[in-house]
Amino acid sequence: MDQPDTRPFKVERIASWFVILAILIFCLNYFSNFLQPIVIAVMIWYGVYELKRVLHKIKIKGNSLPNWLLTTFAFLIILLISFGVFEILTSNLELIIRKSPEYAENFKRMISGLHTVDGFQDIQERIISKAKEFDIQPILTAFLNSLTNIAGNTIVIIIYVAFLLVEEKFFAKKLQAVTASSTKQEKVNLVMDQITQAIRKYISVKTQMSLLTGVLSYVLLLLFGVDFPVLWAFLIFLLNFIPYIGSFIATSLPSIFAMFQFQSFAMLFWVFMVIQAVQLLVGNVLEPKIMGRTLNLSPLGVMLALTFWGVIWGVLGMFLSVPITSVMLITFSRFESTRFIAIWLSETGEIENA
Repeated sequence: MDQPDTRPFKVERIASWFVILAILIFCLNYFSNFLQPIVIAVMIWYGVYELKRVLHKIKIKGNSLPNWLLTTFAFLIILLISFGVFEILTSNLELIIRKSPEYAENFKRMISGLHTVDGFQDIQERIISKAKEFDIQPILTAFLNSLTNIAGNTIVIIIYVAFLLVEEKFFAKKLQAVTASSTKQEKVNLVMDQITQAIRKYISVKTQMSLLTGVLSYVLLLLFGVDFPVLWAFLIFLLNFIPYIGSFIATSLPSIFAMFQFQSFAMLFWVFMVIQAVQLLVGNVLEPKIMGRTLNLSPLGVMLALTFWGVIWGVLGMFLSVPITSVMLITFSRFESTRFIAIWLSETGEIENA
């Protein structure tokens, strides 16, 4: 007896997946202005949640602080940190904008002072003409305006965070109501625990390593006498959360600035080399030993996720690319129909059985 042909069903299923993916990408892009504040609010809520977990260890006369007080303390600490970061960035950017004409003149004098060799004079003249035309102020001003726009959404984000904190105590109850059977509930709880542990370790280790990189870079920039070392060290700390390209950009920014400041290509080289050495030592030697293979993510998968989320949501998407990919890997590995995606996303092709 002939076996029924299942190819049309498979084709229809594949086509339906492509349609769902296209709709998802369209919604992520089209509704980005609506979704991004919610995502930022979830990130802040997660920070409050983790900080509450740490503060819960504090005992007064053998008793822990009440939950509402822990929530208030954690929320205020996160707000103060966010406000401090915003002030550091905006104040330093305003100073750079005011001094940018001076740095631009330094660069022009540096190019003009080069000893001409055969065939270099034309190139030198072109560089000088381009340098005269180039104005970094609009770029810095645009970046400052983008920070101001983010601050403009602060009230909306705080409202979202407040509602998440209020709803937090009902999350487990709602999840239990959604998963009717005990088997499904155990499976969902297992997936949630794996996601929480993986993200928690990634953020913890990445924060520590980025902080160490930022502090070491700050000391080195002070020794070199580069202006605004706090700003560059903070950007190095922040950009280290963007895989691959983040550390390179973080190293390049203070190096290029040092060239403008000191009118020297040698400073560009030495600042870049010493900070890159710190990046390689911490990122390629120390961090893998501490983190191990917690996430088990394919480098190609991470790079594709970085590109995709960077195109969809810009810098915010780049920061979220690794956590989102990790969540996808853990979730897809628990279901037979999506297990093949998890295998491709993994580093070694070995994932836990569902």
